[in-house]
Amino acid sequence: MSGGQRVSERVVVVGAGVVGASVACHLTRLGHDDVVVLDARSRPELPGSTGLAPGFVGQLSASAELSALAQDSVAQYDALPGGKPFWQVGCLEVATGPERLERAHHDVEHGARLGLAARVLGPVEAAGLAPGLVDPERALGALFVPSDGAVDPVLLTRLLVEEAERAGARFRFKTHVTALAQERGRVVGVRAGTEGELIPAGRVVLAAGVWGPVLAARAGVRLPMTAVQHPYLYTGELPGLDDTFTDTPIVRYPDHSVYTRRHGRRYGLGSYAHTPLPLQPSADLVSAELPFRDKEFDAALDRATSLVPVFRTAPRGRRLNGVFAMTPDELPLVGPAAGVPGLWFAEASWVTHAGGVGRQLAHMLLGTGDLLVDPARLAPDRFASWDDQRIQETALAHYQGIYETH
Repeated sequence: MSGGQRVSERVVVVGAGVVGASVACHLTRLGHDDVVVLDARSRPELPGSTGLAPGFVGQLSASAELSALAQDSVAQYDALPGGKPFWQVGCLEVATGPERLERAHHDVEHGARLGLAARVLGPVEAAGLAPGLVDPERALGALFVPSDGAVDPVLLTRLLVEEAERAGARFRFKTHVTALAQERGRVVGVRAGTEGELIPAGRVVLAAGVWGPVLAARAGVRLPMTAVQHPYLYTGELPGLDDTFTDTPIVRYPDHSVYTRRHGRRYGLGSYAHTPLPLQPSADLVSAELPFRDKEFDAALDRATSLVPVFRTAPRGRRLNGVFAMTPDELPLVGPAAGVPGLWFAEASWVTHAGGVGRQLAHMLLGTGDLLVDPARLAPDRFASWDDQRIQETALAHYQGIYETH
């Protein structure tokens, strides 16, 4: 046992994406070996948000909590044995206007207070670090955070699952959770499959991403998160690129709500510069990838590709419409359900923060007191006084400005 105190009761985690795998991994690292993780997919598949994630990992944030979770995640990902899920290639935040360039200088000071080294580069130096992604004629400069990078979410999740399994956690795939089992107001397990098999547990953790609110509602708990659709575009495979995961910094254009990076033989690009498209997940939703919305996304992607040199001439490849969850303050939902003993959440977390969220929740479950963040800041009931409309409107209002906190 590496720390904490062994607890005899079973923990069932619903969701084997990167967040659920992280929770299971940290529980076993703390010596708790009675962990069962359930997922409706088969082992090789990742139909949830994890499998669609572009893998950007940025640690500098206006939120001290998000920064702490991201920094801890980077340290974890970089130390995982058995593979290389994290590529520490750095991040460039490109300034195309004088206000953003001034902001970059302030962010250097802000980063120093958070323990993150950063510096401001000139346009030629920035373009030299990311050829094809930065136009020195459009850029005035860029904030550079060397310790940021990109993660392979599929490999990362596999490594976390394998470590947890070696330490005794059991993963059951193709096991669809249909309901939370309750006795006298307490969650005592889950029901799974067409026969409603009871899988008992002392505590149940929902780490089911956009499906979390569906299950929580069946136990009478409202999760204050909004699912939103988001476009991502790849180029076709390009000559001169090999299978190297990435070898240039990830690049963001905060004033344009655009981000881009290399993906082996292709480049990828995402944009938030469109009218937010919320989604109400249901039990019938089987994937976090939806049909592409040409009408809603094409104009934003056209503007985005005009910013990024390689996209101006490269053939366009796959287009994704992926769904992820947001909260009104952009912080994840981590901790126990208020008024429903036995139910816990690790929801609305991105790959960027999944390692830290897993550590935070595992220590809370086992009562070690070794926490990264004040649990009140992540409490799932912190918006209990808000109605549904306010929750959704506030979350969506952050959509285009998401890089101000992430």
